[in-house]
Amino acid sequence: MKHLILILLFTAPLFAFTQKTNQKALDPKKNNEMLVGYCTREGFVGLNCNFDSTFRVEYAVYHTDKETMQQLAKKMKGIKVTVVMATWCGDSKDWVPRFYKIMDELEFNYKNLSLISVDRDKKAPGTNAEALKADRVPTFIFYRKKTELGRIVEVPEGIFEKEILKIILK
Repeated sequence: MKHLILILLFTAPLFAFTQKTNQKALDPKKNNEMLVGYCTREGFVGLNCNFDSTFRVEYAVYHTDKETMQQLAKKMKGIKVTVVMATWCGDSKDWVPRFYKIMDELEFNYKNLSLISVDRDKKAPGTNAEALKADRVPTFIFYRKKTELGRIVEVPEGIFEKEILKIILK
């Protein structure tokens, strides 16, 4: 009995930190699927709202600025990113694939990425989305050592990777 209690005490925290990803909900406006909560790129596949097909097209046609990417690659160590997005949102359909294209080319460690998909009320069950104050989506938040360096909200002001570099250089 004593061993069972010890096992439960030591394994309970593991269950508390296990988060369900790629949860689907019904979008009441369009009557199709949307992701809510923590998600991964794999959650986009087969999603009944055309996010996956749009993702593939946007990813394929986006070309990064090579010079900026070289500079950015040197500065990405220790950077963590939180993305608050929505699979029903046009700007997310445009900019999340481009973000992934940039991060893939940088060989970004996706263990340092939190991807949160919100519903139309900007809520995401089981996440800290509301505390992030991401009123518009997508919002890309960049951190170094738990300190927020900056964010890109909805649409970058200029070339996406140059906007990221400006934030990272802070």
